[in-house]
Amino acid sequence: MAPLSCERRRAPCTSKVLPVFLLLTVAAAVAAEPGATEQERTEVVALDEECLECSVSLVKAWSYQPGDDPAWADPAFDDSAWPLVAPALESPDEVPGGWPGIGWFRRRIKTTGGFGDHPLGLHIIQAGASEVYLDGKLVARFGTVSTAPDEEVAMMPQYVSSFTLEPEVEYVLAVRYSNARGNVLPRDFRGFTLVVGEMQSLTAEGIRGIRSYTAFMSGAIGLFGAFALLHLLLFAFRPRGGLENLLFALFNGSVLAMLLTEVKMTSLSDLDEALVFYKLLISLTVFMSLSGLLLALRVFGRRIRRSFLLLVLAAAGVVGWIWTRPVFGEMWPPTVFMVLLFLAMLWLAGVAIFRRQPEAWVVGVGFLVLALTVFASQLRALEIIELPWMVLPIVGLGSLAASFSIYLTRRMARTNQELEDRLREVRELTARTIEQERWAVREEAERRLLEADNERKTAELEEARELQLGMLPRELPRLDAFDFAVRMTTANEVGGDYYDFAGDGNGGCTLAVGDAIGHGLQAGMVVAVVKSLFQTAWREPRLSAVLQRIDAGLGTIHQRAASMAMVLVRLDSHRLRIASAGMPPVLVWRRAGGELEELMMPGAPLGTALANGEFREREVELERGDAALIMTDGLVEATNPDGDTLGYDQAGRLFAEVAELEPEAIIDRLVTQVRLFLGGSPLGDDMTLLVLKATGRA
Repeated sequence: MAPLSCERRRAPCTSKVLPVFLLLTVAAAVAAEPGATEQERTEVVALDEECLECSVSLVKAWSYQPGDDPAWADPAFDDSAWPLVAPALESPDEVPGGWPGIGWFRRRIKTTGGFGDHPLGLHIIQAGASEVYLDGKLVARFGTVSTAPDEEVAMMPQYVSSFTLEPEVEYVLAVRYSNARGNVLPRDFRGFTLVVGEMQSLTAEGIRGIRSYTAFMSGAIGLFGAFALLHLLLFAFRPRGGLENLLFALFNGSVLAMLLTEVKMTSLSDLDEALVFYKLLISLTVFMSLSGLLLALRVFGRRIRRSFLLLVLAAAGVVGWIWTRPVFGEMWPPTVFMVLLFLAMLWLAGVAIFRRQPEAWVVGVGFLVLALTVFASQLRALEIIELPWMVLPIVGLGSLAASFSIYLTRRMARTNQELEDRLREVRELTARTIEQERWAVREEAERRLLEADNERKTAELEEARELQLGMLPRELPRLDAFDFAVRMTTANEVGGDYYDFAGDGNGGCTLAVGDAIGHGLQAGMVVAVVKSLFQTAWREPRLSAVLQRIDAGLGTIHQRAASMAMVLVRLDSHRLRIASAGMPPVLVWRRAGGELEELMMPGAPLGTALANGEFREREVELERGDAALIMTDGLVEATNPDGDTLGYDQAGRLFAEVAELEPEAIIDRLVTQVRLFLGGSPLGDDMTLLVLKATGRA
């Protein structure tokens, strides 16, 4: 049974040539395993019958000691004090004891009876050089181990070494490993990963991998080679006006050179030789990006300005930087350069599509797929997504090549189609002109009908407005104890505000101020109904009973909009009795102290489901010179061009500033201040103001 420090997997190795970066992919995957625990120190890698068809990757729980001592290969050596590490060395600064460039790693291994006498295969994925010992005996050497960078020979082995184990016998596997040059492979891989398994299984899996890789690369090389040759011949036969073919041939040629360089690089075991082709591959990537930008500029009709020379110089600088790198490691300058150029291509394609340039979307789709695959490759490098490493660039570049070929074909077809369209336009011109004249006559008739309908509706609304205003009292009642004034301003032709008076003939009076929900004709109808209900109910001794009768009357109208907020005020000598249903507070200004009081009585509007028939009453005494303001919410909800509302606080301050004046003058001042606040904006809601002032007359 394999312990937690191992990963059982189908064998990725072969006894023949393996692509280097496929091995790096395996290395990166196994290097990402979690760290080991002390409990795993005594665990043994057990190869059983399951391992006949899989491999075991030894990715952690290796006993580690920095430095170099041949005695550490001895199986009898006590390594219990050595710390446990993952041999991938992704963060050498965090390795216990540090990483001086060379060190020893030890691990125990055995086979069970179920494994039989099958020979074992051993493959190592590494960024440096190594020697593998089994119970103190050297069984494999991969490169030349040394602490001196000039003497070390780093190697990426592309074969499987074989060895045998006695069943049920525990062996010590020791690895002497160096990376004096500081090679860093993808995903910060600086160390090694050891893969063991049944020899025949490893070899067979490796052969299948080589066949898949060969078929894939052969198809990609054939595709881009055919595109490069085809468009080069098209340019040779028609050089004038065919610069796109030359640029596209250069683009496909650079991709072809990249693929051939990749094939050569993956056939090398010596990392020094592979590094040369790796630098060449990255340099070709820079050239491919530059030729792609040239192609995009030409295809989308952009001028190639002198500033493009700066990009050429930048590309030369990036290539120069690539060839100064002594070891494998991060290649961020070419990556940034390539991403910026592909972003520029994507931007050019997006602008052309936005401007509806003919057939631009075809090439734009190709550039879009290419850019997305480039970003996906970066996500893969950051371990955010998992995809075969060569699929993304081949898919992206192949999509661009296919889209460009489609673009050329469609452009030729479009030229022929344009000729046919012009002939068809001539034939259709007369019929189109006649049809346009018919439409013009029809639209003129519809316009006149619409104007007549608007005039009719305007006249009806004006009549409704006159009717609604006619329902308001023509004269204000004369009272000894109070002077008062009232004014209503509507937001539409037919307003939703309402006020009314009813005198008892003995110096008392009941005032009503209401605000119907909504505006227009329907609100005017609600006002008419409420006026009738008020005139029949105002004699009730309690104001709450008056509100209850009006609420019940509105409830018989099965319309959700048949509702009104209302405040009732009954004047008796200098005493005010107030009942409210959903109206703003009544403001009372005291002359003696200049104080302003808010009389708030919460309640739901009449005719709504929230009104439960219970309405509160308040009573307040007014001394001589005291004033009261009864208003609808049109005052406090007045909105200026900046979107600010007047609000209750400012309305109260404005009232207090003018409360010493006569009622009519108070209303004039308030209306003037509201207009100044609106700044030319229309009134958003009906506004009714009623001002009472105690006279002191008995």
